[in-house]
Amino acid sequence: MQLFIEEVKDMKELQEFLLDNKNISNDYEVAVIVYAFDKDNKIIFQRRGLGCRDERLKLETIGGRVKETDIDFRTALNREIVEEVGTEANIEIEEFITATYATTFDDRYNKEQTWIYIVYKGKLKSGELKIAEPNKCLGYERYKIGEVDENELSNGAKELYRIVSEKYNYLK
Repeated sequence: MQLFIEEVKDMKELQEFLLDNKNISNDYEVAVIVYAFDKDNKIIFQRRGLGCRDERLKLETIGGRVKETDIDFRTALNREIVEEVGTEANIEIEEFITATYATTFDDRYNKEQTWIYIVYKGKLKSGELKIAEPNKCLGYERYKIGEVDENELSNGAKELYRIVSEKYNYLK
């Protein structure tokens, strides 16, 4: 479910924004996501590994959970980019795209988990993507808008992919 398209800077602003929203569970996690495009305007996806808590072997974009120590969402996303692709790739965070709300099933704890995804557009400016977390990432795959099999996407990534595809359809 798409929540909003105005950028919120940090957890405090997010909580203020959600204050009156009765459709959002109080027990949500926040993740920052980048839809990074390469020089050929292909979206960079990663194939989720067996060490992931949910949606193993599905395609997802780069990103992850916001930590309490993260100053703001862009800082959190830069940290996640380095954690996932290493320091040799330069992915520049460009514009805020959207925030969505989704539920996944956490296989480790055998329960549903609700997520708020804070989503940005990015560009791979230079360098090589490394698999920095081999138990969580099997590799990288790149697809132009309209080329990816949506059945291969994680549940959280499906709605985001549709939003990104519509907004950036001109990059096909």
